[in-house]
Amino acid sequence: MNKSTLTKILVIVVVTAILGEFKINPFDSPFRFGLGSAGFFFLLLFYKEVPYRITGLVTGIFTTFFRVGLDYVALDTFSFFDSLHTHSPIIGYYFTFALLLGWMKEKKLYENPLILGLFGAFCDAFSNFIEIAIIFSFSPDYVSSSIEKILFVIIIAFVRSFFVVGLFTIFQASKLNAVYQEQRTRFEQIQKILSELYIEGFYLRKTLNDIENVTAKGHTLYRKLKASELPKEFSTYALTVAQELHEVKKDNQRILAGLEKVIRHENSKKTISLSEIIDLSIKSNEKYGIFLQKELHFSTNQRIDFNVETVYPLLVIINNLVANAIEAISTEGHITIKTRKAEDHLIIEVIDNGVGINEDERKVIFEPGYTTKFDENGQASTGIGLSHVKSMVQELGGTIEVLSDNQGTAFTIQLPISGIGTKG
Repeated sequence: MNKSTLTKILVIVVVTAILGEFKINPFDSPFRFGLGSAGFFFLLLFYKEVPYRITGLVTGIFTTFFRVGLDYVALDTFSFFDSLHTHSPIIGYYFTFALLLGWMKEKKLYENPLILGLFGAFCDAFSNFIEIAIIFSFSPDYVSSSIEKILFVIIIAFVRSFFVVGLFTIFQASKLNAVYQEQRTRFEQIQKILSELYIEGFYLRKTLNDIENVTAKGHTLYRKLKASELPKEFSTYALTVAQELHEVKKDNQRILAGLEKVIRHENSKKTISLSEIIDLSIKSNEKYGIFLQKELHFSTNQRIDFNVETVYPLLVIINNLVANAIEAISTEGHITIKTRKAEDHLIIEVIDNGVGINEDERKVIFEPGYTTKFDENGQASTGIGLSHVKSMVQELGGTIEVLSDNQGTAFTIQLPISGIGTKG
């Protein structure tokens, strides 16, 4: 028996003994109803790994001598053997209770609260009758039986058992909810990190295309220089530049392959629905709005939901459109995300009641490098930009449009459902 188990047994023993002093003596006898049995039952449910029989026996013995000690302190005329004689029947109660509950644990019947409550009541009542029988064998004059007393013991057993089981079920539910919330928070953090990795992968793919174009131009320049009458070192230098660019491309390809492997691996672990993606985006951007000290109200109108296979492109797209909406709102506003199906396409709308986008800006907002978002130091927004959002939408085979006036802005994305991919 390890130290942890011994500590748990000690906790059960001490707590039970102390709670047992909150009691009533209903039959004018040493028999009592106390909180000790309720505490004992609860702690056995809580510490399932302790050996029940040993714990019940030790609890009974300790409680006996604990009560003998209290008699020694409280009584003017104290007799050790009389006190031991009075309190020792409790050993029968706790040992019997632990024996029966241990049998139930072995049968793995803990999962159903109703069965647990009924069996707990039976354990309590039967153990009480064992205790009463021991008291009666010691002192027949102390205990007299009647139907009313038997019913009283059974009723108390039921009340006590279902109180403990109810309390334990609430405790377990709270514990499970805390675990769920922690896992949910971790899941959201992982999705956020992976969506950011996807953005980096997107930039890397774009960089690889740029490098490929520059490399091709370098080879063209090399061939032209080689065919010209210029000194040979010029063409050799152009070839060296092209080769070095090719090496940079290979390094970037290795980095991109690693990123995509991580994203594919994480994406395969859990199927995420469209509604979950929208929920993740709202929760993430709620924090962004608080950071910007804005009072925001989010709402959704979802007329379609399905399991998404290409999670991170869609998460990045919605995330950045919502972030743009937040930045367009001055101090207080409302953002709505709508989803619906039009034939074989998914339609997503991100609508805000911000300052709007004027006509001249609407013509260029999807151009590379364009932004209207600057901080107080003149730094451009750290978002990926609407040009890249448009590129991601196009990669999925879709289109993006914007409508805006002085009442707000609405971005509308149209994506083929087959391009997004679904599981089930």
